[in-house]
Amino acid sequence: MKRFLFLLLVLPLSACFDADLNFVVHDDETATMSAHMLLGPEMYGMIAQSGQDPCEEGVGTANADGTFSCRVDQTDTIDNLIADIETGRQNAAQGGVNPNQGVTVERMDGPYLRLIFDLAELKQVAADSGADPSMMGMLQQAFQGHRIHMTITGAEIVETNGMLSEDGRTAEITIPLRALIEPDPSLPDQFQTVVRTE
Repeated sequence: MKRFLFLLLVLPLSACFDADLNFVVHDDETATMSAHMLLGPEMYGMIAQSGQDPCEEGVGTANADGTFSCRVDQTDTIDNLIADIETGRQNAAQGGVNPNQGVTVERMDGPYLRLIFDLAELKQVAADSGADPSMMGMLQQAFQGHRIHMTITGAEIVETNGMLSEDGRTAEITIPLRALIEPDPSLPDQFQTVVRTE
């Protein structure tokens, strides 16, 4: 999961993909992070040629149409997850790589957690790509219809700037890939949710 989150921040802008990222807070002080990413043929071919495993932490499947599916599931205690994220920040401060870059999980008073996914970092990666206007036009066409979908589920969603489900237990946001390379005032800089854990 850590490498999946990091991959979203360093994906080459010439590659198309769709991603579903789900975070479920259980009532036993644990949480499950699951992710499914579908890589386009070009991106999968590029990674395969490099000799890297595009799904090292999960189950990968090469599909008949040339795409590649990667499914990752990880369950751990909330405290371990928070400690992992803090370790990543410390590594980054010392010049290393933070595999949880852009992700914050923090406890609040009472049985509540605040989860933050920093979307501004994703947009900044695109802004720093250095692609010229003609390349940006090609990317806009290639990204059409592709998206990142995030959900956070728990006993109760107390606050969110995403869409709230009818039962009040799930917050979600859909990020069109085009929004990463062109202005989209509807896309917040952060996806923030406060969830009750019990």
